[in-house]
Amino acid sequence: MARAPKRSTPGYDVPFCPHTTREDLTTKKVLFYARCTTSRQNQGSIETQIELGKTFVAAKGWKLIETYTDAAITGTSLALRPGIQQVLTHVKREQIDVVLCVTADRRSRDVEHGSKILKELNYHYTAIWTVQAGQEISPMELHMRSTLSHELVEQIRYRTREGMKTAARKGKATTRVSYGYRLGQQRDANGDRIKGLREIEPAEAEIVRWIFEQYADGVSPAAITQNLNARAVPAPQHKYWRGDGKRQTGILHNELYIGRITWNKQNYRKSPETEHRTARLNDKSNWVVTEVPAMPIVSDELWARVKERQLTALDNFSRTTTNRLNRTHRPSYLLSGMLECAEYG
Repeated sequence: MARAPKRSTPGYDVPFCPHTTREDLTTKKVLFYARCTTSRQNQGSIETQIELGKTFVAAKGWKLIETYTDAAITGTSLALRPGIQQVLTHVKREQIDVVLCVTADRRSRDVEHGSKILKELNYHYTAIWTVQAGQEISPMELHMRSTLSHELVEQIRYRTREGMKTAARKGKATTRVSYGYRLGQQRDANGDRIKGLREIEPAEAEIVRWIFEQYADGVSPAAITQNLNARAVPAPQHKYWRGDGKRQTGILHNELYIGRITWNKQNYRKSPETEHRTARLNDKSNWVVTEVPAMPIVSDELWARVKERQLTALDNFSRTTTNRLNRTHRPSYLLSGMLECAEYG
């Protein structure tokens, strides 16, 4: 007696369909789409998804036309995902029967974006299938899954922020390693490195102190960066030294240099048009500030001198009229500021 075919279990297993339909006998043209969210979900994740897709298509007797991927890109984005954009472009130029992905959340984790993708594919008579379900996903199920995925993203964001807030209150860093520091090497009882701890990097700390001293002595930020670049001093992130005074997040604004961790100083909002993130300063009442005595690189006196000069520069910039540019810019007219009235001054 023939043994019954083994059914798949939930997960990434390719399901075996014991009942062949007329639809399955039709050779369908398929586009496969794979995505991983972060670089930690390495290329192996993409390769695994592609292998599952190929196996599924072969088992169905379909024809795989093309495979598109988005590596290390969040599912909450649409415009910034070249892979999914290529899928949508492809279905416009060629009749495609099925867009296949391993699970529904590979397609999108945003309700609005998911609806847009579905509407575009429906217009071109293209169905959405998943390897996990082993069948076409209905519009209702896609909407439901997009909603659940969106809610999951919001929950993860909330838990992450609360975890970072707790760490900041304990004096642990929650961001990348600032220039002038290195990862702390203290270990817990299991021998694992304790996350969030920092140690001073002596060579970089000297550069930090030099920058503060130069600025406090009246040297402009542009001249400071030119000096550093001319000396080929390695920059923190990019090839060359530069700064963004508007965001107030550069070296001269980093309170960690006086042993103070400040969390939630700014927030990031994603533009609904461009999907690019922009940083905005939060109100100071929402900041979480913790003193860390072992972290200072510059003295309180030097920090105060820098802050005083910054306030003076800001005051000079704001005290301008509509007819004259501030003192850091060229005057509106050739003799602006050079002539006075003989009677009234």
